[in-house]
Amino acid sequence: MFIKFNKLFISRYAILLAFSALLLTACVSQRDITVTPVSSETQTQSLAGKWSFKIDPYNLGVEQKWWEVALDAEHWDQIDVPGVWDVYDRYHDYTGTAWYRYQFDTESYSEEQLIELVFDSVYHDSEVWLNGQYLGANNLGFMAFKFDVTEYLNASSSNTLVVKVNNRVKRGAVWNWGGIRFPVYLKIVPQTNIEHAHVTAVPDLALGNAEILVKTQINHSDAGLDNAKVKLDILRDERVIYSNIVTASTKDKDNSNASNFIDTFTLNKEDVDLWHFNHPNLYHVRATLMIDGDVKHTLNDRFGIRKIALKDNGLYLNGERIRLNGFNMVPEDRFDGNALPLTRIKEDVDLLKTLNGNFARLSGPALPKPYLDYLDEVGFLLIEEVGLWGKDALVDPDHPLPKEWLKRLVNDHYNHPSIIGWSVGNEIGDLQKNPKALEYVEGAIEHSKRLDPERLAVYISYSADYQRDDPTQFSDIVMFNKYNDHEERLKVVHDFHPDKGIFFSEIGTNLDGVDPNESTLDPQALWNGLKKYPYLIGTSHFAFSDYRSDWNDEKDSWTTDLSENRAWGVLTSYRQPKRSFDKIRNFNAPVEELKIIDGDSQTVSLEITPKSINTFPAFTLHDYRILWVAKGKGGAIISADSKRLPEIKPGDQVLSTNVKIDEPFDKLSTYLLDPFGYIVKQQDLFKSAPDAPKVTAVYSSLDTFRVSFEHSDLAEEYTLIAVNDAGEILEGKPTINEFAEIENIEPDKNYQLQLVASNQYGRSTPTIASENMITKPDELPPIIWSVFAKQDAFHIGFSVTRNDFKYEIQYGLAPGEYSRQFLIDTHGATRIPAIKPGKKHFFRMKRLITGSIDSEWTAEYEVALLGENGIEAPNDAVAISTNEGVVLMLNPVQGAIGYRLRWMEEGKPKTLDTKLAYSTFITVNNVSLLNAQNIEIASIDVNSQVAEYSDVRLISNK
Repeated sequence: MFIKFNKLFISRYAILLAFSALLLTACVSQRDITVTPVSSETQTQSLAGKWSFKIDPYNLGVEQKWWEVALDAEHWDQIDVPGVWDVYDRYHDYTGTAWYRYQFDTESYSEEQLIELVFDSVYHDSEVWLNGQYLGANNLGFMAFKFDVTEYLNASSSNTLVVKVNNRVKRGAVWNWGGIRFPVYLKIVPQTNIEHAHVTAVPDLALGNAEILVKTQINHSDAGLDNAKVKLDILRDERVIYSNIVTASTKDKDNSNASNFIDTFTLNKEDVDLWHFNHPNLYHVRATLMIDGDVKHTLNDRFGIRKIALKDNGLYLNGERIRLNGFNMVPEDRFDGNALPLTRIKEDVDLLKTLNGNFARLSGPALPKPYLDYLDEVGFLLIEEVGLWGKDALVDPDHPLPKEWLKRLVNDHYNHPSIIGWSVGNEIGDLQKNPKALEYVEGAIEHSKRLDPERLAVYISYSADYQRDDPTQFSDIVMFNKYNDHEERLKVVHDFHPDKGIFFSEIGTNLDGVDPNESTLDPQALWNGLKKYPYLIGTSHFAFSDYRSDWNDEKDSWTTDLSENRAWGVLTSYRQPKRSFDKIRNFNAPVEELKIIDGDSQTVSLEITPKSINTFPAFTLHDYRILWVAKGKGGAIISADSKRLPEIKPGDQVLSTNVKIDEPFDKLSTYLLDPFGYIVKQQDLFKSAPDAPKVTAVYSSLDTFRVSFEHSDLAEEYTLIAVNDAGEILEGKPTINEFAEIENIEPDKNYQLQLVASNQYGRSTPTIASENMITKPDELPPIIWSVFAKQDAFHIGFSVTRNDFKYEIQYGLAPGEYSRQFLIDTHGATRIPAIKPGKKHFFRMKRLITGSIDSEWTAEYEVALLGENGIEAPNDAVAISTNEGVVLMLNPVQGAIGYRLRWMEEGKPKTLDTKLAYSTFITVNNVSLLNAQNIEIASIDVNSQVAEYSDVRLISNK
């Protein structure tokens, strides 16, 4: 007899294996997937694919019964799930109700099995029907939820799933992306099953051992758990280091149909490897439910052993006082919104680590499990948050929704060692706007401590410097957002709360420009004055990247650009590094200076100056490496080598080493790499000027010249020069973009346009872009910032100016042959449906301008859509030998989630997959590679597909 539950269950992410593949699994609108049930393992059936979609601006869907199975949805649109509707041009700014429909088949399951329908996130409010049966609602759009659908599924025949979604809830200046943004799937488990196995691991730093508590929650019927046992195994590097059978259970106080099996034990010193942001050691817990001796269900999860402590206004990790820096993340981009496929997660986290980020309150919304998994794997400390913001009706101690939000957050993410605290809200403490803020924050902090006494419980404040009686008084540390007068306001907050450490959870000044070349952020001015205050734990810069917004501020310097890209970031919304990227990375490096002292033509000296404890960041460096690459003209690598550094503590003496290069070089790049291979500091030495750049297009308007070009070897930036007939010379701004401009050109004069590339050594010979250029009453075309290929579409990121009212796009399958043409009125980004999936497309674009003629067309762009055989491999990968293996050097491939190395050793094939995907260097500690023949590399995509291989050049100095 099936048990019927027609109610909403609180979700726990229980799917650990192959989870990332669920994010972008390609499929059609109706599927027939066979899932072979295995009694002891959780099974899943992905419901990803093209879903039928229709907006409902007048809220007629319920009245007209759009949830009925028999409804004719033939003329509904088709959009991707997981995904958000706002990335489609026709819905780019839609706020309101929309409906999704999907048909799928399942097989029959035994009466011992429970089938749950799981939504990992639907933004924001949703209601769900299956085969005409109303299942329930969810009003926490960032959190997962699920339903028991065992009784409502049609076994071995078609099922109709209908979801009503509304995205009218908007918090803060971020975009309210609407839709079923994270994976949807069926989860098949036994009727009596393991919900989660929460691990609390507390190391004894003096003795070296660790106290472990594992609470395994079992879901069951009212009959209870007769003759049930839980077998616990703790594994490290696939080796079982602890095993026990737990027999006693206690009823869960919050759920009458759940019981907890609790085990406590001590891990011996030799089995304890602490989790740290530079050495994120992870363990596996395997819980197996047995009833009457039969195995019923098995669950696997991961955890880390680390100790966070507060003392003397400082933050301690594993007994070491640390001062850290980070970046706030608005987790989205303009091409996938906040659906966050694993490619976006990996690229963003790899860039975050390359910027020397190690601790932040990353975002208000809850992060998905694959995001947290990757933070656990590469090492990052974060505070997760109940995303209340500003004047909010939920800031009420009696409102049940924030309590439920926090409970789900803690339950779902309990085992992630990267999470060191829970925040109960952001900038809600102004007592005039939220009169109940004090009572709410005090109660919510207490609630957090009851749910998880081992982590910090905090509140994010904007009012801590002007309200002495601020809710931050209840927070374990002062998490403080401020965008001006940082040093002065820091001292005020310390005066209000002298016994608390302070962390700038948001720090910034003004918007930084959507053009990467126009970034004005000055790290020295922003941070230098703060490092002398020992009670300041660290800072988190707002923000990592630009993000979509329609926020208009009373301050012009805070008003969003017309492109709808809110330019707080050190990267653009399309992930182009701005000028501030390298500045911040070098400023935030864990060493003060990496210096090249030039010697003779083939020898240089490198000096590394450690930071003091009174700066940011400050922590001990273990297993860091200095690596250098010498290149000649054309970018060819002449030689490369690396050296592992000794332990470096804050305040240590200067380290120095000599670099010997076998032949003359044109550029020497030196890198300080962390244990994974992330670049944390870089210094270059040039011995010659760049090659002359190649011009690809020239444009003119009434007062501006623009030249597009290809990047040249050794160049750091480019400058456009105009020389008129009288010999007068005008120079444009140096640029890091792929175009250069000169403005304020006088009309009716002929100019010779010259483009030069430059680096620290000097300028290239000029490239003559035009011998006779004159201003014309033309309009410049839009700037194409980025093109991103998918299998069935491609996305374009482009510039927007004030008088633009439409954009025209032409595209086709051959150069200059445009079979499709249409107008759009989206701002900053567009999605172009493929003519033929997986094929090359060619396009160009122009602006339609109010009160003027149309602009010129852009140059033609070529975009190769992703094929069925996976994505291309890096074509220039180099492996630099070390004593432990190699450091892989490559240009990351867009769309990759990692890379597979393949080689022959003693006549036998070997393979190894990398964890990192978007770092220029990847440390691979495998000594087998030192004796490898014919190393090859392939990219791995989000479907875990490994495509064709390319050769890897091995540079061995051992």
